Amino acid sequence: MFCPHCGSPQLLYDAESGAGEGSSLAAGPAVRDIHWKAAIGAAVTFAVPVGVLCSSAVPIVSTGCCLWVVGGSIAAIGLYQRRAAVRTLARPVGIRIGTIIGLMAATVASAFNAAALVFARYVLHGGDSMEKAYQTTMDQVSTLTAQLSGGSPVETRETIQFLLSPDGRAASALMAALMTSAGITVFSMIGGALGTRIFSGRHPSPENS
Repeated sequence: MFCPHCGSPQLLYDAESGAGEGSSLAAGPAVRDIHWKAAIGAAVTFAVPVGVLCSSAVPIVSTGCCLWVVGGSIAAIGLYQRRAAVRTLARPVGIRIGTIIGLMAATVASAFNAAALVFARYVLHGGDSMEKAYQTTMDQVSTLTAQLSGGSPVETRETIQFLLSPDGRAASALMAALMTSAGITVFSMIGGALGTRIFSGRHPSPENS
């Protein structure tokens, strides 16, 4: 387009096209999108040490299992933000990453717990003490159940006898592992959600990894 007075070319501003370009530049990836490579890498980085700290292999520090799980998930969110170079972190992203960390950490903790039991029984020859401790626990459970429940003593005795059998021992060990894994996963999801609240809005420093 040219000026009607001097004939020099004029620039024409298109409001619709300008608005479209501005909106395309301002719009980044959806906040609910997740960079899976960075997410899995961050999860693996913290899931292994968290799982070890929550296992019976380190009984002194395993008492703070919930703190290790929540803290590890928060740290993983921070690492994910740097590796993915994202500023806005949605809560569903943190929950997903926390779920991954929880499942991995629970698997690691279960493996170390099983290894610790095998080592204590067959290498340290602690089978007798483990049997006595289990028997004492079952006696306490039997007494408490008889006091709290209105069931007959015969049913309580049969239940305790089943728990003392090999099948009962396997069932109780499996139940304990499932409950521990569920607890680790839930607290890890909570840590992931807290991590998004802590790190969202901060300027990430991209990390090449």
